[in-house]
Amino acid sequence: MVDIILHHYETSPYAEKIRVAFGIKGLAWSSVEIPRIMPKPDLMPLTGGYRKTPVLQIGADIFCDTQRILREIDALDPEPPLNPHPGVGDALAWWAEKAMFTPSVIVGFAHIADQLPEDFKQDRAKFSGRNFDPAAMKAALPYQLDQLRAHFGWLDRALADGRKFLLGEQAGTPDLAAYHCVWFVQRNAGKSAAPLGEFSRLLAWAERMAAIGHGRRSELSSRRALEIAKAATPA
Repeated sequence: MVDIILHHYETSPYAEKIRVAFGIKGLAWSSVEIPRIMPKPDLMPLTGGYRKTPVLQIGADIFCDTQRILREIDALDPEPPLNPHPGVGDALAWWAEKAMFTPSVIVGFAHIADQLPEDFKQDRAKFSGRNFDPAAMKAALPYQLDQLRAHFGWLDRALADGRKFLLGEQAGTPDLAAYHCVWFVQRNAGKSAAPLGEFSRLLAWAERMAAIGHGRRSELSSRRALEIAKAATPA
């Protein structure tokens, strides 16, 4: 097995998606902690300017975007497959991420908006081209909670037949896509924060997802990751 390096930071929901994927596979991997905001001096030389989180490194090969990273993880270690139900699994994962991520982030940030440092707000505003406005997030909270309530309700009903995960007995890409949204709300607003407290099956599923863990993690410096990339030959 090749050495797997993940460039990430702890509070990133997209990084949590990949960390749990490592847990599903039981993989060993090296963790490189990167800054939440720019500058990211040891990441930019690897990615050619791509600033998002996370980034997967295999020697001199760099993979950006979590969908691409998940495909690479499956290629490296095919069993168990992350998407044992191609087609329906892809569609469910796409829906979960596209429908739930934005309201989950707004709900999560609305609960901690007053704690966010000014440089973080400025960084996100510059990157998105929109104001990072805590007051607007708080004002939008009732609407965003209603959005999540509908989506969380669908997920809860999908679990009504007693299945452990969204498509059966094994966690896969739909679970990862849904879980990183739930995880962000729970991390910032509380384990049973509204509207999660209304859905007991979804909460039990989230506990099962958390119990998967992150595989076998070790720490690596960003400088060492750069040295590994320089010494390696791209695939």
